[in-house]
Amino acid sequence: MAVKSLDRRAKMTRELLKQSLIELMKDRPIHDISIKKICETADINRSTFYHHYDSQYELFNDILNDIGTNITEMVRKHATSPDWMDKIFLDTFTYIETNRDTFLVILSENSGFGVGETLTSYVERFVNVTSDTSSEFAKYCSQFIAAGMTSVIWKWLNTENRMPAKDLAKMISSILTPSLGRFTLFPMN
Repeated sequence: MAVKSLDRRAKMTRELLKQSLIELMKDRPIHDISIKKICETADINRSTFYHHYDSQYELFNDILNDIGTNITEMVRKHATSPDWMDKIFLDTFTYIETNRDTFLVILSENSGFGVGETLTSYVERFVNVTSDTSSEFAKYCSQFIAAGMTSVIWKWLNTENRMPAKDLAKMISSILTPSLGRFTLFPMN
């Protein structure tokens, strides 16, 4: 019983640290944010921070890993569905809209990370071009999709009266469906 309580408390502490870092990154780049400031914002002491993370970069990486895990689950859930693209886009855009502040920070200059590169490698993990095309073609397609998606998400999140996630998902799916006819999802383990 005590172990579950500790696990829940540790999880809550990590979430509080993540929220604090995201809040601070709205106004300044990650390299200008000290551990001390994160701890003050989260109202925890530094030793607690260091019990969970070594740096603000490790904390930020944990946020990115959480997002990757959540999106991977969405892909896995719909990978074998005949209308996989529509379902994945709907779930993904709904998730992004629900976590708008986090995604605005991640896609901003304040993250200091190559989000475009990260997104490209993520797209490459899940999309497979059929065997009649070269691996170079697949890499360019993944880059094109990732860059376009990043740009669309950024514009959408920064639009005050933005369209609902379901409408954006339909629009993106209608744009990509003719091109992605040559693509399949990698098998999910």
